[in-house]
Amino acid sequence: MAEPLRRRLRRRGLEGLTAAAGLLPGPLVLGGLRGLSYLARHTSYERRTLENLDLALGEETSPDERRRLAARIRRHAARQLTEWLHLARGAPPEGPHAARGRWIEEAVDLDDSVDLLDDALARGRGVIIVTAHIGNWELLCARLRRRGHRGAVVGLERPRDSTSRWLARMRLSYGVETLPQRTNPRNLLRVLSDGGVLGLLCDLEVRRLAGEFLPFFSRPALTMTAPAALARAAGLPLLPTRCVVGHGGGYRLSFDEPLEADATLPRAERAGELMGRVNRIFEGWIRQTPEQWAWHQHRWRTQPEELAAIPLAGR
Repeated sequence: MAEPLRRRLRRRGLEGLTAAAGLLPGPLVLGGLRGLSYLARHTSYERRTLENLDLALGEETSPDERRRLAARIRRHAARQLTEWLHLARGAPPEGPHAARGRWIEEAVDLDDSVDLLDDALARGRGVIIVTAHIGNWELLCARLRRRGHRGAVVGLERPRDSTSRWLARMRLSYGVETLPQRTNPRNLLRVLSDGGVLGLLCDLEVRRLAGEFLPFFSRPALTMTAPAALARAAGLPLLPTRCVVGHGGGYRLSFDEPLEADATLPRAERAGELMGRVNRIFEGWIRQTPEQWAWHQHRWRTQPEELAAIPLAGR
């Protein structure tokens, strides 16, 4: 089947913006995208953002507060896209064009918690990073690559959606490989056995992957258990990592304490319990910087009774 027109237009729009951003000053690009973000309040993305804000924060905030927060979310998304367009014109830290990526080191500070990453890598068995769609997760990958770390990220590769290919090319431009979610698990384990860093985004529902309904903002949310299964197979903990805008206006990359499965629990319960702790960490991050999470994404779409009705072949 042919790729839907709206997806083709979205990919061509990204390619056009990438080319245009290379000819214009950064502040002008950001200003233009923020202007466009104002128009997004009339789209389904804004409606879903407000619905999710109501589900998660409805008892703590008023409708006016949620609308103001939605505006800040749009402005952050404009900043994020501006940075992605810059990343798409970058280069790996090795080679003749390495200077193109120096801005990444200036844009993202590493706090002292980076010792947790260094300690884990010193064991020579690789590191599994788990993060959320918060702050700028692409800058997180790029900053670690600029620091000299090699590895890959696991990304969604949709059939008939060339946008995912644009994202993979963007990551490759700054030196990071994208492995599709459907890849053989051996490829993920190979990255780790080579002592690399493997990045996983695991804060959204993916119905075609194994998952459990776990609390997220006190509501059952379909949560993928693949990170816990990978950690068990590799014999490694999960290292929660985020790259968010701090009080000074710049990004700060930080690490939480590594998470290991509770060996005292029955084997069948360990993955769910571990991912429940990951959810709680993500929720804490989002509460600290709610304007930096991707509220327009599906998070509570699937209900427990609905998933059982989806044929396995349809997942």
